[in-house]
Amino acid sequence: MRTPPEMPPAIAAWVEADRLLELPAMEAQLSPHAVLRSPLTDAFTFVGRRDVAQVFGAALDLLADIEIEAVTGAGDDWVVHGTNTLGGRNLEEIQWLRLGDDGLIAEVTLFIRPVPVAIALFARIGSRLAARGVLPARAGVAAGSLAPFAALFGGIERFLMPRLGPGGR
Repeated sequence: MRTPPEMPPAIAAWVEADRLLELPAMEAQLSPHAVLRSPLTDAFTFVGRRDVAQVFGAALDLLADIEIEAVTGAGDDWVVHGTNTLGGRNLEEIQWLRLGDDGLIAEVTLFIRPVPVAIALFARIGSRLAARGVLPARAGVAAGSLAPFAALFGGIERFLMPRLGPGGR
């Protein structure tokens, strides 16, 4: 893993906890009024240490093979690049972390690629967020309705895109 030499303590602790899948240690690095901007919707944000941590907990329930590839940043802005898998399919994540005046993580903005796996994550995470009390139960139903789109985009990615890209047949 590539890391800058002088990471703030909250960032270093967050990265280590993320790498070890230790949700309570991640939660401890969040400001009480932390905000998470979803990679999947602009319809709402998650606010508060507990809710932000529970989003990561729901994701950790679904993702496997989590690797922190690189950390970079300066001052109050830091970026963590991670790779993992969802149902055997590769997924990349960028966490843009912004520190608050208290030295803890005040803002998290997530970016996920590729699109088919991001949609598959969205389709599966809603019910877990509802079970954790972060979203109403109907959010799980709404998110689950994306499962056919996830399958469609996954098929396009596996079967059509290789034929359209450089060297495609």
